[in-house]
Amino acid sequence: MMRLLWMICVLFSLSARAQVTVGEFLNSVFEEPILKSFEAQAEYLNNKSVYRLAPIQKLEFRTESNQLDRTRQDYGLRINPANPFEVKRTTQYFKTYQELLYLDRDRTLKELLYARYLVIIGWVYYQEILELKEEDKKTTEKLLAILEGQRFSGLFDAEDYMELKMEQVDKIIEVEETLFEIDNQKRSVDALYNGARLKSVSWPVSTLISLERLEVVVDSLFNLSARAGEAAYREKQIDLAKREWQLEKSNINMGFLQTEYQERRIAQNRRPWSISMGITIPVFNPNKGDMTKRKLEMLEAEGEFNAAKNDQLAGREINREKIKSLIKRYRDVQTMVQSLNVGAVAATLQQIKDTNPIAVVRMQNNLIKLKVMAARLRQEIYLGYLDFLSYAEVLQQQPVKNFLVNDLQIIAKP
Repeated sequence: MMRLLWMICVLFSLSARAQVTVGEFLNSVFEEPILKSFEAQAEYLNNKSVYRLAPIQKLEFRTESNQLDRTRQDYGLRINPANPFEVKRTTQYFKTYQELLYLDRDRTLKELLYARYLVIIGWVYYQEILELKEEDKKTTEKLLAILEGQRFSGLFDAEDYMELKMEQVDKIIEVEETLFEIDNQKRSVDALYNGARLKSVSWPVSTLISLERLEVVVDSLFNLSARAGEAAYREKQIDLAKREWQLEKSNINMGFLQTEYQERRIAQNRRPWSISMGITIPVFNPNKGDMTKRKLEMLEAEGEFNAAKNDQLAGREINREKIKSLIKRYRDVQTMVQSLNVGAVAATLQQIKDTNPIAVVRMQNNLIKLKVMAARLRQEIYLGYLDFLSYAEVLQQQPVKNFLVNDLQIIAKP
């Protein structure tokens, strides 16, 4: 008995772990290896000693045999000092590179969250469509049952019966196609949730943000200034290309300082030590080709920055208007659904059709079609909302929030 209870507890525990909430699914984004890679790179660059150049670029020990005479061996120490401008530009370059890493990490975080939001919206939509398709199939079966019961009456129509049989096949195919889409969504959920194979996912449409609350969120975000995101990343790429150009420009040998020891001079009653030095005069730039490459990269980055900035502004405006238009259409369809009260209209239809129940069932079929249309409109609203959040650059904003719930719950980073 105790063993049976223990097994029940274990199975209950496994079942509980198999369930995942929308917040937990979104929170799994922080386990992505690519995000950890960005953090590791940025942490590595926190140690400035890994890229800070030493004041001496090169240190050479030299020796020379004068006339191949072992007693006339000369020695020298040659020092090439680092270019102070190159030292400074190198530090600036890696500091800018570190800043670009943080922006690229946020940009990648937004893409990963976007993919998860997309899967959530798709899952909720196909679950709702499946229920409606199954209901539609049942009403078609109900119509067939009614017609079969009228086979020996004057109300029976053979052509209607054959059309309904063909329609029944279509309904079965639609249900199977919806199940196929749900399987695809399930695989996407498993793949994004650290590759785990979840037994079941329960995300009813009621858990998603209401359309009234969605409108408020969109309007409030639209009135705020655009946040850093893709445009900021592209702008930082311009700075990085500029730093590279400056680094190439300063990548010039400053000269040398050399000490030399000649032992034979002692016998000549002369000092054995001598010092020589040289300074490089940069009349000709040996890095002109590399500097041209960096300049082209800078111009390309400027073009990408301007494009990203324009896309951000246009995307916010277009998707806001799209959301408002879709919500208006959705409410119109909802009004039509509410006006088609099958129970209230049934009595009138029965009187008009001489109590033929087929009219009532067909009304139910049409009502289901309206509900399917409403579900499709709601999905498009959520997709437009997701695109708006992406262009508004708030998906990755710290602290990261769940924008698919009414209270915009914060997703706790582990």
